[in-house]
Amino acid sequence: MLKPIDIPIKIHPRALSAFGEDLITNDNIAIIELVKNSYDAYALKTEIIFGSDEQGKSYIEIKDDGCGMTREIIESAWATIATSYKKSKPFITRRFTSIDSNGNEHTEERTRIVSGNKGLGRFSAARLGHEMCIVTKHRDDECISAYFDWRSFDEATAISDCRISLSYQTENVFADNINGTGTSIIIKALRSEWKEDEINALISELSRLINPFENLSDFSITLKSRYFDDAIEIKPHSFINRPIYKISGQVNDSGEVSWVYANDTGDKTRKSEGIIQWNQENYGKIALQKYACGKFSFEIRAWDLDPESISSLHGRFNIEKRQIRNYISQYKGLSVYRDNVLVLPKSESARDWLGLDAKRISKVGDRLSTSQIVGIINISNENNPGIKDTTDREKLADTPEYRQFENVILSIISTLQNERTSDRTTQTPKTTLTDIIAPLSSKALVEDVERAIDEGQPTEQILSYVQKYDAQNEDQLNKLNDRLVYYAQTASLGSVASVIMHEILTGMTTIKRFLNKAQNYNDYYDDRTRKYLDDANTSHKRLLDVTASFSPLYRRDLRKKDNYCNLLECVRKSIRLIKAKKISCDIKFLYDIDQNIVVQMAEGELQTVLINFFDNACYWIKESKNSDKRIVVSVKKLENGRIEITVSDTGTGVSAENAEKIFVPGVTGKPKGIGMGLVIVTELVNAYHGKVGLKIPGDMSGASFVFDLPLRKG
Repeated sequence: MLKPIDIPIKIHPRALSAFGEDLITNDNIAIIELVKNSYDAYALKTEIIFGSDEQGKSYIEIKDDGCGMTREIIESAWATIATSYKKSKPFITRRFTSIDSNGNEHTEERTRIVSGNKGLGRFSAARLGHEMCIVTKHRDDECISAYFDWRSFDEATAISDCRISLSYQTENVFADNINGTGTSIIIKALRSEWKEDEINALISELSRLINPFENLSDFSITLKSRYFDDAIEIKPHSFINRPIYKISGQVNDSGEVSWVYANDTGDKTRKSEGIIQWNQENYGKIALQKYACGKFSFEIRAWDLDPESISSLHGRFNIEKRQIRNYISQYKGLSVYRDNVLVLPKSESARDWLGLDAKRISKVGDRLSTSQIVGIINISNENNPGIKDTTDREKLADTPEYRQFENVILSIISTLQNERTSDRTTQTPKTTLTDIIAPLSSKALVEDVERAIDEGQPTEQILSYVQKYDAQNEDQLNKLNDRLVYYAQTASLGSVASVIMHEILTGMTTIKRFLNKAQNYNDYYDDRTRKYLDDANTSHKRLLDVTASFSPLYRRDLRKKDNYCNLLECVRKSIRLIKAKKISCDIKFLYDIDQNIVVQMAEGELQTVLINFFDNACYWIKESKNSDKRIVVSVKKLENGRIEITVSDTGTGVSAENAEKIFVPGVTGKPKGIGMGLVIVTELVNAYHGKVGLKIPGDMSGASFVFDLPLRKG
């Protein structure tokens, strides 16, 4: 039996080369990482040059006026893979010398927080080209030149065989810079050709590297290329600083969000502010039971990008219409900056890292898309240690702290959407309802599909008809949703709902007829087609569920004269219905009126009103820390021949600031709410010339909603 021996683990240099290529997944990220290295060296300016040498061979140069590197730094940092050099030095201090008008010399020291700490930035150069030449000058050393060929990783048998060639230069090429220091990285033998489209995409990505909302005068980026006559200074357009909607504020160490909102239409400005308290329902049920991701600040700006709004922006700011979307698109989405340097998102595909676009499609309400917002979240190494980058630096690590961080941000966006919806209800539509509904007709789709089936056309052709119909209706459905919100606030919702729901339900009946007919040919379809049909049936059912929420409005027969009910009996029935849901609160009914009093409102309508109030009360009682969990319904007779009903609770209550907002369509404080409950209640009561109101403060510790109804005459 052999005696145990120790065998050393070795790594071939080729593995490091492959490792580097996997870490830096695209060329834009590679250049961004090298520019960030310049920022970490306290550069005031960085220049990116796409040039050609005397032999016509292309190269990329990243040149800065930063602190430069000594031989020791090159050996301990650049020549040591995965070094913790930056991690051990999270701050960089630079000395600036100036001479005043009297000839006196002044010295000032400034400190900057470095953005990287994983020691993997040099792989960015490997990603871009095979050869790398570094020229650098530090105030404590001579000007140094270093050369390295990444192909040596493939040719060598041991890592120790891979070497950087160093030499000192007699001439300081950075003599004109501040303190005569700087670094130039020249990358040759490029792995890919940089065309105009690729460079324009790089400019777009670089423009987001530094916080676009702050005027950081101590750092600038320029780019030179044969595609441009002059050097391009990379900075945001001033239009970005002129949003229509804006929310900003801070999150403290306890997770409390303090926000300020502003709507600037040009003609007038509306402002509001508020606080979002930490709780598990608002911020998502995640592994952490308390707030742990740290304090940070935020600012999110938004614009409306429908044709009418684009025209308004064009006239207001004197900007070409096509440029408006381009300016926003360059910075679109929500970006996270750590110590003023971008950490998320790094690529175009990650712009919607919060899933806003999916939420906008799948959830009823006035939601913002990624293309409409430009936002920043400012975090720091010191305050947010639990929010970490992944190794490839393309996203944030999926940790409980990150998921908590994400949910807090979503609550902020929800607040912005609610405030924006409140402002948008005053806008006047310029297209008719018929114009919006007409393109939704499925008649042509049904005819095309029926003909295709009868003719035995292939599945792909049938699917193309369905996909075409879906694509052309997406925009119209978004317009219809916006119009629902508008009419719900400014017109008779019942009348509008009747018109809209008639059209929708008629169209859905036709679609269902097509789906049923298509189902008869199920044996002839492949699996993908069957999945399409299953998805279509699921969507059809979901739409029926949504329209059902409006049923108390569009199914009413307003022509009936005998819409009456016994008030006390109806209240008792409604209480029994809500108790059947096994609620965890007590409901008391207080009254001092005749048992046989009849009010003018159909029983089903009054139940709808009461159940809405009960549901809201139960939800906010559950959210409250109050141990007293009660709902009290009280009824009293007024002198004007009407009955007043009050529903009070011991929940979280409604602030004076939010008192009007909660009646706006699409505005909701519930994570899964659609913001239509109080709108429907108001419409039902208004139909009987009644009013719905909110007592501030409530009769108990929570909310108190009040509405009135007429007594039956005679």
